[in-house]
Amino acid sequence: MLGISKEMVMFQRLLEQVTAKFLENHRANPNISLWKGQEIIDFQEDLRQQVQGSISEKWFYTYIKGNPEKLPRIDILNLLSNYVGQASWYAFNEQYTDKKAIMAKGAKLRWGIMTLAVVGVALAIFAVVPKKNTFHFCFIDKDNKEAITDTRIDVIVLDQEESPSYQKSDSLGCFSYTTTKDHIRFIAQSPYYKTDTIYKSVSGNKHHQVHLRTDDYALMLHYYGSNNVKDWRKRRRELEKLIAQDAVIFEILPHQIGVELYEKDEFINKLTTPTKSLQQLQVIETQYRNGQIVMLKFKIEEQ
Repeated sequence: MLGISKEMVMFQRLLEQVTAKFLENHRANPNISLWKGQEIIDFQEDLRQQVQGSISEKWFYTYIKGNPEKLPRIDILNLLSNYVGQASWYAFNEQYTDKKAIMAKGAKLRWGIMTLAVVGVALAIFAVVPKKNTFHFCFIDKDNKEAITDTRIDVIVLDQEESPSYQKSDSLGCFSYTTTKDHIRFIAQSPYYKTDTIYKSVSGNKHHQVHLRTDDYALMLHYYGSNNVKDWRKRRRELEKLIAQDAVIFEILPHQIGVELYEKDEFINKLTTPTKSLQQLQVIETQYRNGQIVMLKFKIEEQ
């Protein structure tokens, strides 16, 4: 094999083993380069059954019956190597390395096993010690998009396996909670914001904003009861700024009888007077443009 590259020599050795493997269960010429017709068909079928792959007749004539100067594609080399019991073309070549290389490979293998053992122990310890997840939430006023800092939000963390945990938002309107669970569920409530139940899983960002809607009825009732004209007027100014002058505001009437349109001032009056209908008002949909409400749909819940 003078003048033939080392890679081509190994390819010839691979073909010799492929031939021997095929002859274990088939009758054929012991020289693979002399196979033809039915022998090639039987070989293709055996490849499909043994390693779920095959080669074309054109490939056979090019690389086995011909005189190729370069190796076939690596996927074909891997396929033939699998056929003779090797994991890959690389693994097939490795079995012919010298003794020194084999010893070095053995040392690497032992080192790899030791490394895997250490990693396995670390993973076992990690599995025993529960991972902790810290969630961070900040409460935002849904209307003005500002952090809720003028009132503390009561937080009730719910856990099916433990008693509820009670917390309050801090001076920045935020709170944090650490748990071994991969999720958190809590109730956010305040005298002047509508109660909401929040659920978040650990997938994705652990820093979240929670938008709470003002409970206008409770707020107006508080202003009226305490004769707090200053804050009442402040709330009206906030609503004036929040709602666009040409906003489309309409109420979905009960029993599907239609809708009722509201002017901006008329709706603000409704939001700043503590009537029973305000207590039952539920916003269904809002649309914003340039920070102002341009469409608002609401209904009065029946009791």
